[in-house]
Amino acid sequence: MKTLADFKRAMPLGAEVNLKYRYGKPVDEKRVVGKVQSNSMAFFKGENNKTLSWLDWPKATLLEFDGKVAKIYEPGFRDLNKQEQEVVDNEPRDKEQEYVDAISDGSTMYWRRKHYYKDSGFNYLFQGKEQGKRLTYQQSKKVIQDDSVKGNLVLVYEFGDSQ
Repeated sequence: MKTLADFKRAMPLGAEVNLKYRYGKPVDEKRVVGKVQSNSMAFFKGENNKTLSWLDWPKATLLEFDGKVAKIYEPGFRDLNKQEQEVVDNEPRDKEQEYVDAISDGSTMYWRRKHYYKDSGFNYLFQGKEQGKRLTYQQSKKVIQDDSVKGNLVLVYEFGDSQ
């Protein structure tokens, strides 16, 4: 198994690859690397080689690369672990203050919960994405979208024999 660094080295300016799979559909499109940056790269798109199609470098955990084929996955989902579940279960609750907030357009409980999650080290359970993790819902169940878990296959690139 090769690394993300090996994948980046296999994509120098002018390199040709074949896009074989994109978001659930098989395709067969030739791509030429037109621009390389530290955080992303771009392929020439179309026959005129003027339009660029950008690809952010994937997280290493979401990449499989053997030197000939690169598979890029989207972040996957997992259940909350014991520690995360305990933090969620112990979230501050105050029915009276929630009622006051509701009738007065206040935000006391919002700020209590915000500080609680931040102080617990699990801010991603309250809002946004941190540490490659984010709380979300699937069928009314709380789950974590986690960059260290491979989800659905998104892209497959095939390299020629010269790589």
